[in-house]
Amino acid sequence: MQKRHQTTTLLFSIIIVLAAQVNMNLFISNFKISIGIIMFSVFLLLTGKYPIIPVTLLSAAGVYASRIAVYWFQHAALGTSLQNYFPEMVFYLVYGISFWLYCRSQDYEWSRFAFPVFFLFDYFSNLTELLLRLGAGAFTSKNQLSIILVAAIRTVIIWCLYLVLRYYKFSLLKREHSQRYQRLLLLISKLNGEVLWMKKNTGLIEETMNISYRLYQDMTEQGIDEALSKKALIVAKDIHEIKKEYALILRGLSDAMDLNLNDEGMYLEDIFQVLKNSLTEFEASANRKLDLDIRLEENLYTENHYFLMSIFRNLLTNAMEASCKDTVSVKIRQVSDKDNWLFTVADDGPGIASEDLEEIFQPGFSTKINYETGEINRGLGLNLVQDLIENQWKGCIRAESRPGETVFSIWIPKEQWKGTK
Repeated sequence: MQKRHQTTTLLFSIIIVLAAQVNMNLFISNFKISIGIIMFSVFLLLTGKYPIIPVTLLSAAGVYASRIAVYWFQHAALGTSLQNYFPEMVFYLVYGISFWLYCRSQDYEWSRFAFPVFFLFDYFSNLTELLLRLGAGAFTSKNQLSIILVAAIRTVIIWCLYLVLRYYKFSLLKREHSQRYQRLLLLISKLNGEVLWMKKNTGLIEETMNISYRLYQDMTEQGIDEALSKKALIVAKDIHEIKKEYALILRGLSDAMDLNLNDEGMYLEDIFQVLKNSLTEFEASANRKLDLDIRLEENLYTENHYFLMSIFRNLLTNAMEASCKDTVSVKIRQVSDKDNWLFTVADDGPGIASEDLEEIFQPGFSTKINYETGEINRGLGLNLVQDLIENQWKGCIRAESRPGETVFSIWIPKEQWKGTK
């Protein structure tokens, strides 16, 4: 921490010294007007709290030394430079200490009185320098108007920088919030699909428990080995406990989902934009690029945006996983007829074998096998897609495939579509 503190102090001091080299003699010889002190405010805007006093001491000494060095290079002698540039060092000390006192009183936060205060700091620092140079001559109307003008100009520059940096920070924050919201939408969409799948499996758990208990009863009635009969009963009891825990988890997820599923809907263009942005990481992991071509007959509004995200994300990731190309082209089209909204998703992948085409919507079916690890994809994506379309919207999905093209067609009845905007 101390090393970082020292690095910050040295870096900021060097920047102020360099900025002080941008200067002009306004009306008095050796009285240089520079932009160095503006950096005190810029550092506060960019970093918040920083070591102002050490920066002040180092930068004041640095500006003094740099002025003398420049004079020596120009005249090959020190002459009166030691005396002439000493007041400028005092100027930086007065300004830096005043700035530090203000920042401490405001806990290093900007207040609405910051700019008038900075104007006063600038004016009194210049006045101190002029008093050291001219004595009572510093109070002539010409000199006073000059340092007031200089203080006003530098304060306006600080104000403009403040507005620019504030807008920039606001833009970054807005972008970050947008990215977080998009990630939240996708997370809820994925969880929503998992919850629906868990609800579907609740019946399977109940049926398995009943089968185990009936097995126990049959074995008992037929006088089969008592130890084996008890094992069947234990299995039934264990499944019952699993069912209870499963129900608690499902209830918790469902309650959490209800809090998020009641928000406003989205337009199709926004849904596809979120999906396109979300697949950037997937592209990197799959070492493939997605060329997505979307054409919508109508930019529909829907309150079932989470379901649509689950559907199209599954179809898009399936297309990318199945393809062997570096760039995967997918075309999404939306049209309508009298009663339905029709969506088609077509990719340029290797196609699906005819013997697999009838099985792809079955739970557990998958052609995605990692031959190195033996890992098999759980095969729930397309079954979930079909379940969402048929149970949530009373629609249907069909798949057609040939080498070089696979097309999924989705029909959703207009009367089932939730969206009024």
